[in-house]
Amino acid sequence: MATGMAERHVAHILFFVFHCLLLACAEEGRHTRFEYKQSFKGPHLVNKQGNIPFWTYYGSAIPSDEQVRVTPSLKDQRGGLWAKTKTNAPFWEIEVFFKVSGRGRVGGDGLAVWFTKDQGTTGPVFGSSDHWTGMGLFFDSFDNDGEQNNPYVMVMLNDGTKTYDHFKDGSNQQLGGCMRDFRNRPHAIRAKVRYYNNVLTVFYHNGMSEKSEDYELCMRAENVELPKEGFFGVTAATGGLADDHDVIKFLTHSLTPPLSEEEKKKMISEDQRKKYEEQYGEFTHKLEEKKTEFQKEHPEKQVQEEKFESVYERDIRLIYEGQNSMHQIMRGLHSKTGELTTEINNLHSAVNQKTSGGGGSSDGPSRNDVNRLINLQNEVHTAIRDLQSRSGNTDDQRKLERVEQNIRTILENVVLLASKMNDKTNKQASQQNCPTVTCLSTGTFIFMMFLQIALIVGYSMYQNYQQQQAKKFY
Repeated sequence: MATGMAERHVAHILFFVFHCLLLACAEEGRHTRFEYKQSFKGPHLVNKQGNIPFWTYYGSAIPSDEQVRVTPSLKDQRGGLWAKTKTNAPFWEIEVFFKVSGRGRVGGDGLAVWFTKDQGTTGPVFGSSDHWTGMGLFFDSFDNDGEQNNPYVMVMLNDGTKTYDHFKDGSNQQLGGCMRDFRNRPHAIRAKVRYYNNVLTVFYHNGMSEKSEDYELCMRAENVELPKEGFFGVTAATGGLADDHDVIKFLTHSLTPPLSEEEKKKMISEDQRKKYEEQYGEFTHKLEEKKTEFQKEHPEKQVQEEKFESVYERDIRLIYEGQNSMHQIMRGLHSKTGELTTEINNLHSAVNQKTSGGGGSSDGPSRNDVNRLINLQNEVHTAIRDLQSRSGNTDDQRKLERVEQNIRTILENVVLLASKMNDKTNKQASQQNCPTVTCLSTGTFIFMMFLQIALIVGYSMYQNYQQQQAKKFY
């Protein structure tokens, strides 16, 4: 009994090793290229117009920034999305990340991944049309035949003449498959489909982790003939039971076989490659000789070739230019501060001289001088702000703030002196005598008043007379 179990265990190990060697041999020499026009992934999956670049969608599909909800958890919904351009690679590999989630223990109907000769439309086969030409990978959630073998993953090929059998869940039409529960997983389900050298292989990731190496083989079929060109697509549908079908990523890679021996022979041989390299070296040497001869014959036309600036040289140049600009601004700030200090001292001495002289002299500072000082202070303030924005050192910023505070104090003193001068000037103006004005006499006022009354009474009598004359005609 123990011997039989050991033999079975060894057989399983040998089968696993053989399978790994087979996959390693298939991987050798294969070239892979990412096809962005047949792929999509988040974030920023949709553009400003709400469309997926290089893809089209229909039905209940709702694209968002992170994923595409092909069908919501509502009854009788159908949706899908298809690549706009065909892939012309003879062999390819796709990797689909999706989630199927629902509240009930049983869900429906399912999700399908397609590679067909023509784009599908809304139809009965998991949201797409029937009688397709190509491959369909179905993730069937609902058990229509009552065999209790769902959820189920299967591959079906069609040449455009077959009708999908819903009542038997396509069990008699499948190329291969595996029974896997893909509903309500903590992470995204992954399905990798590889078509290489007419061998179709499907790998399945159960979504219990985010490790890329947790793929397991679901099915493998040889001698599979698929269209040379076709469209990739993803569709889903719900029935009486409903699930959310969300597609997160769709990654497509084209696979190119290694060169055959005949193709390698057609390539350039080693002797020819050496010959071309020697010719290139000779031409380069002749070109340098011609340049040297031209420079000797025409020394006045020698132009120094511009050298490319390295990253280090560019950084040094930018630092030097920034430091030089800050130095120039500091020099300008120093000169402005000196001018401001000189003007303040002149203003203070002039005010003191005018106060001591009793305000009789008129050679004191004017309002224009004060405005000029204020404008000068604003220029200094702007220069300080510019230096603070350029300097990243905290100590330098603190010093500049102290300088700015001192300048503000000087400005307040200037404003105070200017206000005192204005108050004194207004006081002197108010002490001056008002100009003599000739007033109206009492007799003249009474005469003018009686004249106005007489004019008003005369005008009233004339108005009454005119009205009486007008009544005679009626």
